[in-house]
Amino acid sequence: MALRCASICVFVPCILFLVWFRDWTLFLLVLVIAGRSNWEFSLLAAKGGHRPARYGGLLLTLGLCGYIYFAGPGKFALVLVAIALVCFVVSLRQGTEGFAGNALLTLGGTIYSGFLGSAPLLIMSAAGSEQRTEATHLVMALFICIWLTDSAAYIFGRLWGRRKLAPGISPGKTLVGFVAGVAGGLTPLLFHQFLPSTGTVQLTGLLLLTSVGGQLGDLVESAIKRDAGVKDTAPLIPGHGGMLDRFDSYFFAFPLAYLYIELLAIFEV
Repeated sequence: MALRCASICVFVPCILFLVWFRDWTLFLLVLVIAGRSNWEFSLLAAKGGHRPARYGGLLLTLGLCGYIYFAGPGKFALVLVAIALVCFVVSLRQGTEGFAGNALLTLGGTIYSGFLGSAPLLIMSAAGSEQRTEATHLVMALFICIWLTDSAAYIFGRLWGRRKLAPGISPGKTLVGFVAGVAGGLTPLLFHQFLPSTGTVQLTGLLLLTSVGGQLGDLVESAIKRDAGVKDTAPLIPGHGGMLDRFDSYFFAFPLAYLYIELLAIFEV
């Protein structure tokens, strides 16, 4: 717990600063999260007996993040076709044994870390330059929502949780923790005045979706680790494990938030 708290005191201000300072610092943050997570995903796959194209997947992930940052989501179908083709070609180097699984894991890792991981950039792109400040505040609010969801679920689950949420996937998760996490994730409602494009009902729905999505992302990453037979993805962050351990919620919460923002046309005037 002491290590977790110390890490939080360092990482939370740094991440919020990178989101707030400039577009390129947010891009740098996304690159680090997506790139390192893709690398850890490949390591997990290797521990599970597979051989994805580790370096190829990493380069594709970074390139996908760069495309979304510089060009936006336009013509993404063309990019996805190219990525799929490259994943199968680079996987030829791994040999024929388990070829299909290796190629699909390379592709899946790229989509998981590169595309889903670029969701904050997609949110900024949806807002455009005219609403950049508000979009920055929204991305910060979503990060806070994820963190408070995780903290509330952890604390209340340990204190009062009895009924397991998904014992076959993550034995430590409880129903009380899940509900407390959702409640904790609504805290950014206090900063509603910094998000004029979202009504109270819209923002509540967004935070609820982000909170639930974050907890689903946590369960998905737990399932990946259980499949690989490991507890943590890597000894990277003291008290937290690897990048995927720390940002597992991020890879579901932000994409769901992006879908919500686009479907409700929140940033459209």
